[in-house]
Amino acid sequence: MNLAIPQRCTHRPLAGGLIVPWVSMIHNGHAAFGSLDAERVFRAYRDHLCQICGHKLDERCFLIVRPADQARGYSPEPALHPECLPYAAAHCPMLNGTAMHYRRAPVLASHPAGRPCTDPSCPCPSRDPDQGHASRR
Repeated sequence: MNLAIPQRCTHRPLAGGLIVPWVSMIHNGHAAFGSLDAERVFRAYRDHLCQICGHKLDERCFLIVRPADQARGYSPEPALHPECLPYAAAHCPMLNGTAMHYRRAPVLASHPAGRPCTDPSCPCPSRDPDQGHASRR
Protein backbone atom coordinates (compact mmCIF):
# COMPACT_ATOMS: atom_id res chain seq x y z
CA MET A 1 0.00 0.00 0.00
CA ASN A 2 1.62 3.23 -1.13
CA LEU A 3 -0.45 6.21 -0.05
CA ALA A 4 0.21 9.73 -1.27
CA ILE A 5 1.62 12.23 1.20
CA PRO A 6 -1.30 13.95 2.95
CA GLN A 7 -1.73 17.65 2.13
CA ARG A 8 -1.13 18.55 5.79
CA CYS A 9 2.31 16.92 5.59
CA THR A 10 3.73 18.51 2.45
CA HIS A 11 5.83 20.91 4.55
CA ARG A 12 7.54 18.04 6.42
CA PRO A 13 11.05 16.92 5.42
CA LEU A 14 11.46 13.58 3.65
CA ALA A 15 13.94 10.79 4.31
CA GLY A 16 14.10 7.98 1.79
CA GLY A 17 10.91 9.33 0.21
CA LEU A 18 8.99 9.10 3.50
CA ILE A 19 7.65 11.89 5.68
CA VAL A 20 9.71 12.46 8.79
CA PRO A 21 7.08 12.62 11.56
CA TRP A 22 7.05 15.87 13.50
CA VAL A 23 7.88 14.04 16.75
CA SER A 24 10.81 12.10 15.26
CA MET A 25 14.31 13.06 16.29
CA ILE A 26 16.31 14.81 13.60
CA HIS A 27 20.01 14.72 14.36
CA ASN A 28 22.37 16.92 12.36
CA GLY A 29 19.87 16.94 9.50
CA HIS A 30 19.31 13.16 9.52
CA ALA A 31 16.01 11.56 10.56
CA ALA A 32 16.31 9.03 13.36
CA PHE A 33 13.16 7.00 12.69
CA GLY A 34 12.09 5.19 15.85
CA SER A 35 13.63 7.85 18.12
CA LEU A 36 11.34 10.52 19.49
CA ASP A 37 12.22 14.13 20.21
CA ALA A 38 11.04 14.34 23.84
CA GLU A 39 10.46 18.10 23.67
CA ARG A 40 8.26 17.76 20.58
CA VAL A 41 6.31 14.88 22.13
CA PHE A 42 5.69 17.06 25.19
CA ARG A 43 4.60 19.99 22.98
CA ALA A 44 2.30 17.70 20.97
CA TYR A 45 0.51 16.63 24.16
CA ARG A 46 0.43 20.10 25.70
CA ASP A 47 -0.60 22.00 22.56
CA HIS A 48 -2.75 19.26 20.99
CA LEU A 49 -0.55 18.82 17.91
CA CYS A 50 -0.49 15.93 15.45
CA GLN A 51 2.57 13.71 15.90
CA ILE A 52 2.95 13.36 12.11
CA CYS A 53 2.42 16.84 10.66
CA GLY A 54 2.80 19.00 13.78
CA HIS A 55 -0.36 21.00 13.05
CA LYS A 56 -3.08 21.66 15.63
CA LEU A 57 -5.43 18.72 16.03
CA ASP A 58 -9.06 19.11 15.09
CA GLU A 59 -11.94 17.95 17.26
CA ARG A 60 -11.68 14.50 15.66
CA CYS A 61 -8.33 12.78 16.10
CA PHE A 62 -6.93 9.27 16.54
CA LEU A 63 -4.67 7.56 19.06
CA ILE A 64 -2.60 4.49 18.33
CA VAL A 65 -3.18 2.10 21.22
CA ARG A 66 -1.45 -1.24 21.62
CA PRO A 67 -2.83 -3.94 23.95
CA ALA A 68 -0.11 -3.07 26.50
CA ASP A 69 -1.15 0.61 26.34
CA GLN A 70 -4.77 -0.33 26.92
CA ALA A 71 -3.80 -2.36 29.98
CA ARG A 72 -1.89 0.66 31.37
CA GLY A 73 -4.71 3.04 30.52
CA TYR A 74 -2.80 5.46 28.29
CA SER A 75 -1.06 5.79 24.95
CA PRO A 76 2.60 6.86 25.07
CA GLU A 77 2.38 8.62 21.70
CA PRO A 78 0.47 11.77 20.75
CA ALA A 79 -2.65 11.74 18.58
CA LEU A 80 -2.89 12.04 14.79
CA HIS A 81 -5.23 13.69 12.28
CA PRO A 82 -7.62 11.31 10.49
CA GLU A 83 -5.76 11.94 7.21
CA CYS A 84 -2.28 11.43 8.75
CA LEU A 85 -3.11 8.04 10.29
CA PRO A 86 -3.52 6.01 7.05
CA TYR A 87 -0.19 7.31 5.72
CA ALA A 88 1.57 6.44 8.99
CA ALA A 89 -0.07 3.01 9.11
CA ALA A 90 0.98 2.26 5.54
CA HIS A 91 4.61 3.35 5.92
CA CYS A 92 5.61 2.80 9.56
CA PRO A 93 6.98 -0.73 10.02
CA MET A 94 5.78 -0.80 13.64
CA LEU A 95 2.22 -0.01 12.56
CA ASN A 96 2.00 -2.14 9.42
CA GLY A 97 3.46 -5.25 11.06
CA THR A 98 6.74 -5.53 9.15
CA ALA A 99 8.75 -4.89 12.36
CA MET A 100 8.09 -6.37 15.76
CA HIS A 101 10.46 -4.16 17.79
CA TYR A 102 11.89 -0.69 17.39
CA ARG A 103 15.62 -1.38 17.60
CA ARG A 104 17.91 -4.26 18.42
CA ALA A 105 19.66 -2.19 21.09
CA PRO A 106 18.27 0.59 23.28
CA VAL A 107 18.51 4.00 21.63
CA LEU A 108 20.85 5.44 24.23
CA ALA A 109 23.10 2.36 24.18
CA SER A 110 24.73 3.87 21.13
CA HIS A 111 23.32 7.16 19.90
CA PRO A 112 19.79 8.33 19.04
CA ALA A 113 20.66 8.65 15.38
CA GLY A 114 22.56 5.36 15.32
CA ARG A 115 25.93 7.00 14.75
CA PRO A 116 28.50 8.87 16.85
CA CYS A 117 28.02 12.59 17.22
CA THR A 118 31.05 14.82 16.98
CA ASP A 119 29.16 18.12 17.05
CA PRO A 120 29.73 19.78 20.47
CA SER A 121 26.78 22.14 19.90
CA CYS A 122 24.37 19.28 19.18
CA PRO A 123 21.53 18.87 21.70
CA CYS A 124 21.69 15.08 21.49
CA PRO A 125 22.11 13.24 24.77
CA SER A 126 25.63 12.55 25.92
CA ARG A 127 26.70 8.93 26.00
CA ASP A 128 28.59 9.63 29.21
CA PRO A 129 26.44 9.62 32.35
CA ASP A 130 26.49 12.71 34.49
CA GLN A 131 27.50 12.45 38.16
CA GLY A 132 23.92 12.05 39.38
CA HIS A 133 23.22 9.17 37.04
CA ALA A 134 26.52 7.31 36.91
CA SER A 135 25.07 4.11 38.35
CA ARG A 136 21.77 4.13 36.43
CA ARG A 137 21.35 1.36 33.86
